[in-house]
Amino acid sequence: MRRFLLILCAAATLLATVSSAQDDAAERQKELERIRKEIESHRTQTKKLSSQEQQTVKKLQNLDKEIDAQKRYLKKLNEQESTIDQQIGGLRIAIANRESALTRQETALGKRLRELYKQDPRYKWEFLMGANSMSQIVDRYAFMKLIAEQDAQLIGDVRESKRSLETESSRLGESLEQISAVRSDKERETTELANAKKQRQVALTQIRSEKSKHTTAIKELEVAQARVQSILDDIARRGVNDKDLPPSGEFASLKGRLLWPVNGKVIRGFGKHTHPKYGTVTMNNGLDIQAPAGAPIVAVAGGVVEFVDWIDAFGKCVILNHGGGYYTLYAHVAATMVTQGQKVGRGQAIAEVGDTGSLEGYVCHFEVRQARKALNPMDWLGKKASS
Repeated sequence: MRRFLLILCAAATLLATVSSAQDDAAERQKELERIRKEIESHRTQTKKLSSQEQQTVKKLQNLDKEIDAQKRYLKKLNEQESTIDQQIGGLRIAIANRESALTRQETALGKRLRELYKQDPRYKWEFLMGANSMSQIVDRYAFMKLIAEQDAQLIGDVRESKRSLETESSRLGESLEQISAVRSDKERETTELANAKKQRQVALTQIRSEKSKHTTAIKELEVAQARVQSILDDIARRGVNDKDLPPSGEFASLKGRLLWPVNGKVIRGFGKHTHPKYGTVTMNNGLDIQAPAGAPIVAVAGGVVEFVDWIDAFGKCVILNHGGGYYTLYAHVAATMVTQGQKVGRGQAIAEVGDTGSLEGYVCHFEVRQARKALNPMDWLGKKASS
């Protein structure tokens, strides 16, 4: 009996853990709904822009945001599926424990009933009257009563275990249905993500093949560069707690020794560039480093995260404040691992390589800024990036 109670206690603890996991799943479901609405908003805007050919650049930017939202939605679905998998594992353990305890109870009860059946109905009276004294009669009666109570308890436990087992089996069935729905949702989102990427490629091809759209894209880039400067000006006006920043002069002392933000090939350097086909001239305030999709982007030095958001033509960006008026910018990123106000260390992963806002595929656009001045990153980085 004690062993059975220990099993029930363990199962109860396990079910409490499962209940906590269900609460987490509910929170994830709310986040999924929020991202779903965001995807629908981007998708609606994309449809509007599809009927306006002159808005190809804006359509590309909106597709980037839709794709990014779908990726985050898929990530949340994966987390939800993992939570449900854990629930299923816990329920299966609980069910196995209940079945084992139930088998032992039924075996013990069957044995007890067989023994009683073998006895003559008059056995209890013979058992009592065969006592040698009144005190022995009382003791034998108490013993018989205890046996009867244990039998009744055993029958009750068996019935309760069966009901509990049926409940857990029902919950397991619900969890299996839920995980099936999540997997179907993932398959649908994966298909929609692939379609959005195809649309992005079409829009990108238009920009690359038509001068008017290319010129528009260049103007958008200039606007984005102005936006970066505006953000840096706002940061300077707002200020930041000095205790959160590295010591003054630390970043400047690292000139020529900064880490590379990502391992890859530099495809566009700092300075002015002339387009070979259209002759348009653009100013690159940083480096464009080609790297595999999803490759980690790291902080080139310690600092504080000042900005994690979208800038048209730059896509999703991260800006770090290194103190002393120095900042670094990482653009066209995919997933981000940091939030505004967070302190980061040298070499800490802050994002992944993406193609948001990029006309060159998967790249990391990297800039070093001192107040309003864009500096040549090649003067600040250490060893060359690997090809």
